[in-house]
Amino acid sequence: MVDINTSTCDTYGRLYNWAIAMDACPLDWHIPSNAEWTTLIYFAGANAGTKLKSTSGWGINGNGTDDYGFSALPGGYGSPIVGGYLGEGNGGRWWSANTTESNAEYAHYRDIANTSGVNSYNIPKLYMHSVRCVHD
Repeated sequence: MVDINTSTCDTYGRLYNWAIAMDACPLDWHIPSNAEWTTLIYFAGANAGTKLKSTSGWGINGNGTDDYGFSALPGGYGSPIVGGYLGEGNGGRWWSANTTESNAEYAHYRDIANTSGVNSYNIPKLYMHSVRCVHD
């Protein structure tokens, strides 16, 4: 399933379930693995979430400094349980690649919210999150 909520898509980009996300990047690009996400966060250092967030668009006290041009946007996520979109403007979630699949039904994602950190979680693959493509 791909996000068809055009009001958020125009502002934050598309949201994808895990299966479609794994094929979302163009040729010679890929979804970052959990290890690649960890490298980025380690490089950014303390307050990595703040340094990776865009300088506008986040909820109260949530804007970042965008130190590295990553410009993370708070696109929220799509929930198959609620049947809608949640968290837009307050947080963003990005899938990790299939090399970090935790089991047949769950996969890893990275989360940046109205805090200074970047978190890692597992979630059912039917949820919809953003993707960031990395050049091979």
